[in-house]
Amino acid sequence: MRLYTFGKETVPVAGVSMEDGILIIGSVRNKNYKIMLLKLNKEGELEWFKLFGGKNDWEGHSIVKINSDYLIGGAGEGIATPEGGKNWKAYLAKIDGNGNKIWERKYRILGNECVYSIVPLDDGILLGGEVSDGSRRGFFVMKTDLKGNPLWKRTLSSWEDAIFGGLIEGKGSSTLIGSVKDAGWSVITFELDEEGNTIGEKTLGEGIALDVTDLNGKILITGDKNGGFWVSLIGNWEAMLGEGTGTAIQILSDGILVGGELDGSAIVAKLDFDGKLVWKKKLWEGGWVEALGKNIALGVREKRDRMEMAVQLLSY
Repeated sequence: MRLYTFGKETVPVAGVSMEDGILIIGSVRNKNYKIMLLKLNKEGELEWFKLFGGKNDWEGHSIVKINSDYLIGGAGEGIATPEGGKNWKAYLAKIDGNGNKIWERKYRILGNECVYSIVPLDDGILLGGEVSDGSRRGFFVMKTDLKGNPLWKRTLSSWEDAIFGGLIEGKGSSTLIGSVKDAGWSVITFELDEEGNTIGEKTLGEGIALDVTDLNGKILITGDKNGGFWVSLIGNWEAMLGEGTGTAIQILSDGILVGGELDGSAIVAKLDFDGKLVWKKKLWEGGWVEALGKNIALGVREKRDRMEMAVQLLSY
């Protein structure tokens, strides 16, 4: 395991594979939060590190490849608080493979918003995330052109609290998955047409979905259900791995890799495509996994008053 720290908090959130390593986005806190972008080689060694920011606080939450460049998303110019913060603007930027900024955009929707999912399209970019008017929380979906200029945007309902799960692109439609709270937490899906209009809405049951992906046309989620590490292929099966939370999914050729936290330690586990546990490994104590690649786990280790980035190469 390798540990990296660039401030009081160093938190990786997502990564995208490159030919010679992995490109990672997250956040670093010193006096304020800034967007962290860094590259690791295939051995998990740091090649370069950059911070993006400006006025107030900035956070990085998503990254995808688009042609020979990359899109990163998150929130900027907000004020971070233990409750999530206020006055965030949704943020999108295009960078090259060396982390150099090509362009950036900031979007004001309801007054407090963040990009958690980016889906490149042939004719534009689809964004999804959380939005708030200061009292209630919900979701947004937005389409931009290939330079990040808005074409349309939609907001989806409002609740006491809401956590974005993911945005899955289909043929002629897309599906937004999130978790919402009024009396209790439940997972909900919105089916959207090409203009972002809701054409279907379904509650999937109790729980909190923290990572979402598509598996052969079905929704695969991991998260928390009644305090347990939860994995479910919606409509087919669900698995509970113990007391903790699932935070990351990676589809393999012969199964499903999930990462998260169990009993206070970062773990990774492999399930077969029927939801049966193949194996489970403890990676490090006092933390959790935030993102997975096919051969790497990225996460956080809490040490006294600091949060370090932990990198563990995987062999299985």
